[in-house]
Amino acid sequence: MRLRELLRTTTFRLSSLYGLVFALALGALLGLVYLRSAVYLTHRVDGILATEADALDATPPADLIRRITVAQSLGGDHTSVFALFSSSGARLVGNLPALPSGLRPNGEPVEIAPTVLFPASARLIARRLPSGEVLVVGRDVSQLQEMRAIIASALIWSGVGIAAIGLACGVALSIAPIRRLRDLEAACREIAHGDLTSRLPVSRRNDELDVFAATVNQMVGEVERLIAEVKGATDTIAHDLRTPLTRARAQLHRLAQAPGAPAQELAHVTAELDEVLNRFRALMRISELEARERRRGFAATDLASVIEDVYDLYQPLAEETGVAISWRGEKGLTAEADAKLLAEAVSNLTDNAIKFSGAGGAVSLSLTSGPEGPRIVVADNGPGIPAAEKSSVLQRFYRGERDRMTPGSGLGLSIALAILRLHGFRLDLEDAEPGLRAVITCQAQ
Repeated sequence: MRLRELLRTTTFRLSSLYGLVFALALGALLGLVYLRSAVYLTHRVDGILATEADALDATPPADLIRRITVAQSLGGDHTSVFALFSSSGARLVGNLPALPSGLRPNGEPVEIAPTVLFPASARLIARRLPSGEVLVVGRDVSQLQEMRAIIASALIWSGVGIAAIGLACGVALSIAPIRRLRDLEAACREIAHGDLTSRLPVSRRNDELDVFAATVNQMVGEVERLIAEVKGATDTIAHDLRTPLTRARAQLHRLAQAPGAPAQELAHVTAELDEVLNRFRALMRISELEARERRRGFAATDLASVIEDVYDLYQPLAEETGVAISWRGEKGLTAEADAKLLAEAVSNLTDNAIKFSGAGGAVSLSLTSGPEGPRIVVADNGPGIPAAEKSSVLQRFYRGERDRMTPGSGLGLSIALAILRLHGFRLDLEDAEPGLRAVITCQAQ
């Protein structure tokens, strides 16, 4: 399971979103608890400090030092801070070595770190006495700081835990939908490749994917029925017309053998009938290929051997036509294919290349390895195909304006394309400048 697939699933996104919302809500709750608790405890400490400072402030100056010493001994050196400083800042009595720099008489309370005389964090307030001396009263706030740390730690770790649990739940809940999507994708790929008998898998959950799959299956079933009807009608027409046309050709042949028969006219009519019969044979051949009835002949095929056979077959025709034909390629490249069908596809491309190159032209066959698999290239230096017609020439019976006078039925490329689609191979028509380069990209083993 790839991360990109996981991030695209709705289940993972919703789980992550719900986890994030829950984590934010919990963070807000803990934050509110932290703020209310910290503010309450801080205000309570400030109130106690203010009460103690007021009591000492009301003490007569002659008795102040004694009262500070008594308060310090009663509270202990580790729970309370009591100190008295002269107007110049010198310590007169108490367990605070010096006035903190941020502490202002009659100002806001401040917190200080542990000192030599008071080894704990303390919160202090200062009062300016009528004599000019500065009275400092403080209290240990280490427990308050520990509580703040505990709440902050709980806030952080709970957020991390919730995020981790949310992601884990999202991953766990997304595994099954991803597997179902892969199954649906595989079924759709088979349908796209022409297997209209394939159907999308439907589970017992009856969820939105099952509703969608059932709808698509119904649509594919209807398309299969319509295509079968059209194919049946086409095959019937081709079969029914081929028989009388064959008989008519045989009769013309017998007439041509009779004495006094107009041989030239009969030959012309016979050639026309041969052209019609060839077209019917080509149509039925395409119908057979598109029905996917030949996959039982697939096996690991040596591509170099296939192209060499095509080269040997067309070399005499190329020499007779005045076309230079060449072949080069890598050895050892294989693909899962029907050798005879693949040879037929390459033959059709080679025949077109020789036909359109003409006398003095050149045709080359090559086999190379590529990133997507082996590449079979049939190139010529003929007039090529205009960019606007490259998709149209693959349609049945299509012939360009400049090819109207060239012999042919316009079905050679259609047959080659049907064969390559049966194999799952790709056919690209590229400019050779000059000429055309037909590239077959095979699936790698």
